[in-house]
Amino acid sequence: MSTNNSSIESTESPAKAGNPLGVLLIVCFAIFFAVLNASAIGVVLPETAVDLDVGFNDLGWVMTGFLLVYGVAIPFYGRLADIHGARMLFLLGLALFSLGSLLAALSPNFELLLGARFIQALGGAAVPGLGMTLASRAFGPQSRGIVLGFIGATVGIGGAIGPLVGGALANIWAWEAVFGFTALAAVAIPFALRILPRDEEIAGGHLDIIGGVLLAIAVVGILVAPTEAAKSGWGSTCALGGIGIAVVALLAMVRHQRSASEPFIPNEFVQNRRFNALVSMSFLVMATNMAPLIGLPIMLALVNGLSAIEIGIVLLPGAILTALTGVLSGTLVDSVGTKILAKLGGMLMLAAIVGFSGFAGDSEWKISVFAGLMGAGFGLINTPLATAVTRVVEPRLLGSALGVNSMLFFIGGSLGTAILLGFSTSDASSSVNPLHDGVANGFSDGFLFLTVPIIAVLLLTSKLPGRAPATEQQPESRAIHEWRGDCSVGWSPDIELDSPASSQSS
Repeated sequence: MSTNNSSIESTESPAKAGNPLGVLLIVCFAIFFAVLNASAIGVVLPETAVDLDVGFNDLGWVMTGFLLVYGVAIPFYGRLADIHGARMLFLLGLALFSLGSLLAALSPNFELLLGARFIQALGGAAVPGLGMTLASRAFGPQSRGIVLGFIGATVGIGGAIGPLVGGALANIWAWEAVFGFTALAAVAIPFALRILPRDEEIAGGHLDIIGGVLLAIAVVGILVAPTEAAKSGWGSTCALGGIGIAVVALLAMVRHQRSASEPFIPNEFVQNRRFNALVSMSFLVMATNMAPLIGLPIMLALVNGLSAIEIGIVLLPGAILTALTGVLSGTLVDSVGTKILAKLGGMLMLAAIVGFSGFAGDSEWKISVFAGLMGAGFGLINTPLATAVTRVVEPRLLGSALGVNSMLFFIGGSLGTAILLGFSTSDASSSVNPLHDGVANGFSDGFLFLTVPIIAVLLLTSKLPGRAPATEQQPESRAIHEWRGDCSVGWSPDIELDSPASSQSS
C-alpha cells in the first residue's frame, strides 16, 4: 500500500470537524428515522392492504422492493463517498429519504406507494454507512468506539420501538401517519448543511461501473432467494433462480476483480483477512438479531393476539438495553478490548435465541425478558465489531469499508428473517426443541436454527485479541490507535489470523 504511516496519522486528527458533537447528533437523528421506518412499517401493512384494496402478496413488494433497492444502493454510496466525499451524498440521501416518506404518506394507490418506497430506499441507503463515516472522521480514532456505540444504540432503539411508534400512530391517525412521521428526518438537513465538515479526505479515482453492476445483480439474487423461499420454499423456481443469479454474478465479479485497475471492491479489502473476518461476523450477528425484530411482532400478533402497541411494549426492554449496552461497550472497547465484549454479547444473544425457541407462543413477559437479553447482547457485540472495521482499513477507504460492512450487515439480517419466516409457515405438530411445549412450533424451530450463526460468531471471537498489552502503550509505538501501512492497528481490532506482513493490502 502506497500510503505511509505519517500521512495516515495526519488525516486522522480527532479535531477534523469543527463541531464533532454536532456531526454525531445529526447522524444519529437521521439513522433513527431510517431504522424506525424499517421496523414500524410491518405493523401497519394489514391496514394498508385493506385501505388500498390490494392482496398481501402484492403488498409484500412494499417491503421486498424497499429491501432490494436498499441493498443494491448501499455499496454504491460507499464507493462514491471514497471518490467524491461523503458529505453531499449523505445530504442527498437524507433529502431523497424524506421526499419518499412524504410521497408515501400522500399515496392514493398501491402503485404510487411502491414508487415512493423505492425513492425512500434509494435515499435511506446513504444514511447508515455514510453517517458512520462522517461521525468516525469527525472524532478520529481516539473516540471511535464510543461514537459507534452511540450510533449502535440509535440503531437498536429505532429498530425495537418501531412497532410501538407505528402502532400508536396508526391507532391515532392512520397508516399514512407512519410515513409522514419518518419524513421528519428532513429537519436535520439545514443543520447538516452548516455543521457537516466540507473538507474531506477522498481517495479519488473512478467508479468501476461493471464491478458495481455485477455486485448489484449478486445482491438482488441473494435477497430474492430467501424472500421467495419464505413464500414458496427453497425448491421454487424464483428461489432457485435467485441463487443461480447470485452465483453467476459473483463468479463474474471475481473474474472482473482480477483485471480491473480500480475494482469496485478495493483489493485492499479482498486481501485483508482481518477485514473479511470482521464483516463476516457482522453478517452473522445481524442474521441472528434482525430476525426476532421482524419475526417476534408477527408471532405476538398471530399467536398471542397482541395489538401493535402491546407488541411495542413487549419489545421495549430490548430497545432500552440495546441503547445502554451500546454506549457502555463503546466506552469500554478501548480499555477492555473486543474479545471480552464480543464474547459476552454473543453469549447473551445465544441465550436469548434459545429462550425464544423454548418459549415461542408462551406468555408475553417471558418473551419480553429474552428480548431484553437479545438487545443487551447485540449492543455489546455490535459496537466493538463496527469499531474494529474502521480501524483495519486506511481512512481514505473508510466509506467503502463501512459500505461493504453495512451491505453484509443488511443481507445477513434479511437472510435470517427469511429463514425464520420460512420455518414459521410450517404446520409441524411438534417442535425440534425439547424445551418447547406448546403452540408456534414453526417459530420455535426457526429460532432454534438461528443459533447456528451466533454460535459461529462465538467461535470467531476466539480470534479477537484482548486488551492492549502494556508494551504497546510505550512511546516507541506512539499510540494505541496508530495506523499502520498494513491497515492494522496496534491492538484489539486486529484479528490474529496472520502476521502483519501477510495481511498487507498490496
